[in-house]
Amino acid sequence: MLISKYGNGSSKLVEEFENKNGIELDDQYRCFLINYNGGDTPKTTVRINGVSSDLRYLFGINAKKDIENYMQISMLKNKHCIPIGEDSYGDYYAIGINDDNKGAVYFSDHEKGFELIKIADSFSGFLSICKSDQINSRSQRSPEEREAELIAKGKSDNITEGLREMWKREYEKYKDFIQEEVTVKGM
Repeated sequence: MLISKYGNGSSKLVEEFENKNGIELDDQYRCFLINYNGGDTPKTTVRINGVSSDLRYLFGINAKKDIENYMQISMLKNKHCIPIGEDSYGDYYAIGINDDNKGAVYFSDHEKGFELIKIADSFSGFLSICKSDQINSRSQRSPEEREAELIAKGKSDNITEGLREMWKREYEKYKDFIQEEVTVKGM
């Protein structure tokens, strides 16, 4: 699976998170948070019982998409899970935090009362069912570069203000984006 990480976490940051929330994380997930601290996962699909969903991002600690902003989902906490990621539809991916389910990863459908569907026995098992594609390199080109490219191809008639706006949004989102393969100790 490819990720554009939110930056490196630290053992201290993860330990503070665990102590603050009275939980102990699985070693693989703890290692992931230390090395990546969550991140954006565009163009990532997750195959769940023959059905595909997407994975927009994995949460981090004190990050752009912070786990603690989603900890209020009491339905998950009551089931001894914490949210670790989200899809485009507002559904969550969660990881077990008690002795019976520690490290197991679940899909949680918010439209079904946060019903949990176990999709992997471990965090590394979850990563293995996530498939990512590289973002298109054009997304990292400036709107001016993209316009010049179309003009050079003789397609200046295709350029509209709407297209320029789309290029601008894409460029702002992806200009500094670096995707890397997630590796976790114990995989």
